[in-house]
Amino acid sequence: MEVNIGPVLINQRKQHHITQQQLADFVGVSKAAVSKWETGQSYPDITLLPSLAAYFNLQIDDLLDYEPQLSTSEIQNIYNTLKKSFTTEPGEEVLTKLRSLIRRYYACYPFIQQMGLLILNHFTSLPGKDVADKQARYVAEARQLFIHVRENTDDTTLKLNARNLEAYTLILLHKPQEVLTLLGTATPTYLPAENLIATAYQMQHDTEKAQAVYQSAMYQHASVGMNYFTNYLTLLTADPAKFTETYRRGKAYAEVFKMATLNPLVYLNFLLATIMGLAQQQQTTMLFQVLTHYVDVLSHTEFPPVLHGDAYFDQIDDWLDTLDSGHQTPRNATMVQQQLVEIIQQDPTLAAYRSDKRWLPLARKLKEVGQHGPQ
Repeated sequence: MEVNIGPVLINQRKQHHITQQQLADFVGVSKAAVSKWETGQSYPDITLLPSLAAYFNLQIDDLLDYEPQLSTSEIQNIYNTLKKSFTTEPGEEVLTKLRSLIRRYYACYPFIQQMGLLILNHFTSLPGKDVADKQARYVAEARQLFIHVRENTDDTTLKLNARNLEAYTLILLHKPQEVLTLLGTATPTYLPAENLIATAYQMQHDTEKAQAVYQSAMYQHASVGMNYFTNYLTLLTADPAKFTETYRRGKAYAEVFKMATLNPLVYLNFLLATIMGLAQQQQTTMLFQVLTHYVDVLSHTEFPPVLHGDAYFDQIDDWLDTLDSGHQTPRNATMVQQQLVEIIQQDPTLAAYRSDKRWLPLARKLKEVGQHGPQ
């Protein structure tokens, strides 16, 4: 947003039938100074702003024509621009831009929350000694942004999201007791607002909007449910039978909701958790089955992935447009693709399996994905 004091002064003078000389006399400057303000050649000294605002009975923000709030589309554009910058600019420059924007729009709480998410999703690309140092520094910085949102916003949904994101930063900072203090120790009772919203539309005989609400809710919860399977798998490495059954159910769930095409990154994370668990359990045959499926899904995933519906979820586009990240995924696509390839190529958990003859064709396909993108 630009500070446009010149047009404001011109408009206010005309409305109040005041000459440049009269305004200059009131604030104690020359007529030439007022003329330069109005033509954008210079700006008033900061000490003069209260007098100028009082003279026209304006708030200082109104005098400057400064709006501290950003629209959803503006937040989306800034986020996506900064996200792309991680592959084209040094981390130091991106961090400088990021912090400058945070200072400028510190009272725009949806924006501040998105900048906290940007930091969480890309802190490894920011300056620092190593990953541990970066995590300690930047996750703590993101946490302060979420606290700022939680303590100041009047939007209850934003406040709840900020609290949960703060809890996530505490997990990354290895502070489990603070997580429990913040969130409590029991699963919270959940009354989905989307049911009430859809019912309200139905009572107004607006079936189309009611359907759209349910579709967007199911689409969103499908991804959340997939994450539950992923996280649960990591707790079951010592119980191979339950681990295998959880994978079977998770894969069936993913097939029902077509996660491989509708939200492939969430599904790939699920497969990755399965692969690592099977490697630890030394279930070689099943590991190569899942690994083959993982490589196939990755090779057919378009980057950058874009959130979208399908023939079933055919009324969610308007909802996707309202998201702060829009149809884009929150992480830099090039970095994500590289990490999804490299973790299979380099993670020591899989070291013992790289000499297996079944590894070679998968390794070649992964290399192609890393070099040329999806096939």
